Amino acid sequence: MKSFDFGLCAEYSHEIDEIRKWAKDLRNLRESVDFSWIHPVDWELKWSNIHGKPAKSLTITLTPSGCKWIEYGGCTMCGEYEGSTKGKSISPEFHMAQFAKAISDYYPLYHPEWLRIYQEGNYVNSQEVEENIQIAILRLASSLVGIKRITIESMAKYITNENAKELRKAVPEDIELEIGMGFEGEDDVVRNVCVNKGETIEDYERAISILKDNNIRSLGYVVLKPPFLTEQEAIEEAILTINRGDELGFDALSLQPLTIHKYSLAHALYSVKEYELPWLWSVIEVAKHIKNIEDFRIGGLGFYPRPINAAYNRHKDYHGDDCNPVLWKLIKEYGKTRDKSIFDGLECACKKQWEQVCNQKDTDLHKRIKNKLSKLDLDIYKKQFQNNNDIFPNMISIEGDTFFNNM
Repeated sequence: MKSFDFGLCAEYSHEIDEIRKWAKDLRNLRESVDFSWIHPVDWELKWSNIHGKPAKSLTITLTPSGCKWIEYGGCTMCGEYEGSTKGKSISPEFHMAQFAKAISDYYPLYHPEWLRIYQEGNYVNSQEVEENIQIAILRLASSLVGIKRITIESMAKYITNENAKELRKAVPEDIELEIGMGFEGEDDVVRNVCVNKGETIEDYERAISILKDNNIRSLGYVVLKPPFLTEQEAIEEAILTINRGDELGFDALSLQPLTIHKYSLAHALYSVKEYELPWLWSVIEVAKHIKNIEDFRIGGLGFYPRPINAAYNRHKDYHGDDCNPVLWKLIKEYGKTRDKSIFDGLECACKKQWEQVCNQKDTDLHKRIKNKLSKLDLDIYKKQFQNNNDIFPNMISIEGDTFFNNM
């Protein structure tokens, strides 16, 4: 039972228009940049877990042209569009060449069992990745010895029986194919106002059903603390969303503590102190309340472009040790072992401060949104943060340590 009732999305038409306008205006501040067509824009190696066993996973991010949902402002926290060509078309052979280059460089060194192939948008949308290249990349990935799972991403609306069937045919039956979708929130207002996702529960039900019919795993991403929610509302909503996602039939659910990325609405609010990142205690609180979900994951660090800031605990009221490195290390360890008992018995003086934050209330959501948006000033934001010459270099990350690839 949740402690809040935000009403219906239909009651927020004005707020949705304002949120989308701000989101579009912020994203238009930055021009597109040039990328290397030879290398993927990002790759990350880390420990994960497949069916209860630790497994090395390699994430390869191909140069993105940008998610098509950006036409409606995109998700309020998403910074991925800023690492894209911003709609400039990408020749199909470049995506193929980037993937082949990444595999030739990194696969022989690490022999991962899990490949995540991302392009910061909708892999199954032919306007973002050409259909023949979708299939060719999956076939090449499937040919690698030792690969047990391949994950790609898409909004639910782009998943059809036709493309699911073709994608599944490209991957042998003994290798799992998984498609990740941003489920974000089970509450329609949280999902489509606070996040601006633009999808209904029925969209997810339809997509999950199609994937099951084609023997493709479904992964639901759940954001922790989208803009405009209090800490307690965010915790409750995340727990409810993960449980609802399990009921809908997602094969896996991943909690994603919100991170701050330039040119997103979340960053604009953060820059004027109208948004606070979630506490790590909130991440652990959600994890503790998730019961009997076999494949429950915690994300929050592996993003391209890299975030400005991520979830953390505050220590302003005392001078003890900083618990953040310890908790992030445990969260990464959980990703490898899926053993939630490692979160038992954790204490820090800052926990009382977090509990006080969780007890704080806020105004009616309509008033809250209006008040927070009224504090934004596009010209001031532009002067503080715009730099059309900044680029996102090709990046390498091994277990959370980031290196710049200057090749």
